[in-house]
Amino acid sequence: MDEDNPGTLRSRWRRRSLAAGWSVPEDWWTPAVEHTIKAVNRGHDLMRACAALGGARARAGVGIGEGMTDLAALFTALGLGEPPFSAARSFAVGWTEASFAPVNGLCCEDPFTGLATVTYLRTRLAEVYRGSMADRHRLVVAEPYRRPADLVGRLAAMLDLATAAREAFSGDETLAQLAPARVGALARAGPALTGRMARLELFRVSVNRLPERFEQALTLLRTLSLEA
Repeated sequence: MDEDNPGTLRSRWRRRSLAAGWSVPEDWWTPAVEHTIKAVNRGHDLMRACAALGGARARAGVGIGEGMTDLAALFTALGLGEPPFSAARSFAVGWTEASFAPVNGLCCEDPFTGLATVTYLRTRLAEVYRGSMADRHRLVVAEPYRRPADLVGRLAAMLDLATAAREAFSGDETLAQLAPARVGALARAGPALTGRMARLELFRVSVNRLPERFEQALTLLRTLSLEA
């Protein structure tokens, strides 16, 4: 993609970003802008460049919505339509890593949400079953009532869901990213669970009893990990 020289593409990108709502024109440029332009023109390392751009925007105090709109302006300037999901997610990962402190106590994290991965949740489930404590736990699943149609909206919804889950389950529960728009919490059964779920009232929430056998629990987890 060398139809634009860096200077011309930079100008077109900036103009489209400002037209789309970039709030502080003098703060638009950053060295990460140049790296992203080079990646686009050379056709490689775009994911790394988008992650660096996301981190730069976060450190500058730019919200993820405004940052994603700016990224979309680049692809519009190139006549390519909406950014590929992989590029947008890399941007969001970079933004998130620069914005949020690491979540303590998680051996395996999803880099975007900061929640545990499904792999780690499987490990925790194995521990629960080995300790014969499956009947004392529940798998709470939360997801948006409606999935936004646009890419920026979907990524923002994922972050909102992850944040709400951490606020609702702030104890020793295991929180995991099950699917792009679905979070699971392995929590102890009991009266306190109802109160925690009430904090997720803006999302669709279900409570699952753990099956009798570990193998059945893994089947449940695989089903919940499928994108709706």
